[in-house]
Amino acid sequence: MSRSTGDAIPINTYERSDAPSHVQVSRPAVVPFPVIGQPVRQEQSFVASATSSSDEPWYSRSPKAFTVSGIDVHISPLLIIYVAFVIAMGSFDGLYHFGLSLFYCVVLFGTVLVHELGHCWATRNVGGVVSHILLWPLGGLAYINLDASSAKGDLWVAAAGPLTHIPMGLVWLLLSAITSGFVKDLAWEALWINVYLFAFNLLIPAYPMDASRILTSTLAICGVSVSAASIVVIGLSMIMSTALLVYGFWLVQLLPVFVGGYTMAETYKIYALRRAGQIHQHPSFAKYEQRSGASVGV
Repeated sequence: MSRSTGDAIPINTYERSDAPSHVQVSRPAVVPFPVIGQPVRQEQSFVASATSSSDEPWYSRSPKAFTVSGIDVHISPLLIIYVAFVIAMGSFDGLYHFGLSLFYCVVLFGTVLVHELGHCWATRNVGGVVSHILLWPLGGLAYINLDASSAKGDLWVAAAGPLTHIPMGLVWLLLSAITSGFVKDLAWEALWINVYLFAFNLLIPAYPMDASRILTSTLAICGVSVSAASIVVIGLSMIMSTALLVYGFWLVQLLPVFVGGYTMAETYKIYALRRAGQIHQHPSFAKYEQRSGASVGV
């Protein structure tokens, strides 16, 4: 996920250190979520340059690496450590697996970057604001603001990321058909990366992943009340988060455990607000609640 330049958008309820100074404004802050979907937004008033980047969550404290289409891309130091570890483990099995591990990491996070760019380009298309993309060990985070968008616009933004895997997958499929040997193996590896990410982001409605965002927008389009929609989102997200945790522990795989733990924690935030009768304060539902005027109950 990404952000453009210009007036900085507060991130994770913390203010950007590069924001214009001495200007008090009230605007949505952007709280990210992994690989998968557009960020959460929270309303907050802030005084520009009141806080430093050291106040931001650890996963947001990442240097800018490069720019794509006017969108700054930040890379977490933890991602560099993760990639180095994966490549080092592959090197123990010989040169072939070393090369395969290196290629896997490059293609995986290159694919994630294109996925997040898809969210960002769609955001611009519907009149939203893009700040920057963060790549970290759990995938990618796009920092965007969609307050000016309709539910249909939100749906398009959420779906745009997974849809990028279709053309990428077709390219790798074609390459696998016209090559052989090591290159064919690499192409198949890249193809399955895209198949996995496409299915994972569309079939696992664990908040705040793309499938959950698509579900939330679809419910809003269908006129479902915020109260009822939040029950559906919380219920499905908790089920999927639990399934990810069980799957990860059962097969002793850390990534599903981390993702499941993350989505469960984010889902609990929605549950806590709903239990307190304040679901309208959650950024994923606030916009729809204001437009529909629907009552919010526990």
